[in-house]
Amino acid sequence: MRRGRGIVARRGGLLLETLVAVAIFVGVATFSLAAVRDGIAAAERARLRLVAVGLATSRIAEIEAGLVSPWAVGEVDAGDDASAFDAEPSPLRLEMEAGPSDFDGLVRVMVSVYEEEVDPSPLIEPRRLARLVALVPDVPGVDGDGEGDVETDSPPSTSEVEVRP
Repeated sequence: MRRGRGIVARRGGLLLETLVAVAIFVGVATFSLAAVRDGIAAAERARLRLVAVGLATSRIAEIEAGLVSPWAVGEVDAGDDASAFDAEPSPLRLEMEAGPSDFDGLVRVMVSVYEEEVDPSPLIEPRRLARLVALVPDVPGVDGDGEGDVETDSPPSTSEVEVRP
């Protein structure tokens, strides 16, 4: 009888060791999968951050080039027509704010990029880029007025020449 009890005790110990090993394996696997998931989420946030900085920089460059007015709020740009090409809808939204600066001829422009989340539970702050921008003078013929600050190569007429003593 004693011999039978020793075999049962050994089998019980083996079963206990197996259960502990499985529990440790499940714990390590769960931790590893959570770490991988967090790494993927961090990489996606970094990618969106880079895209946001690129969009804000592009908008500032458009303002500096004179393609977009910093004072235009809520206007749709002609180049943003989604039907012109096949593109995925962007999860980012741009907002632009312009104001006077302390320097003559410069405007303070702040571009904010917001992420449009499906799940609004995490608090995500917008990315902001602020710069001082020199505005481009009006180009003749763009608005149809024919007036502007751009010089031409034609010689000045006699009425435009000032004679100074």
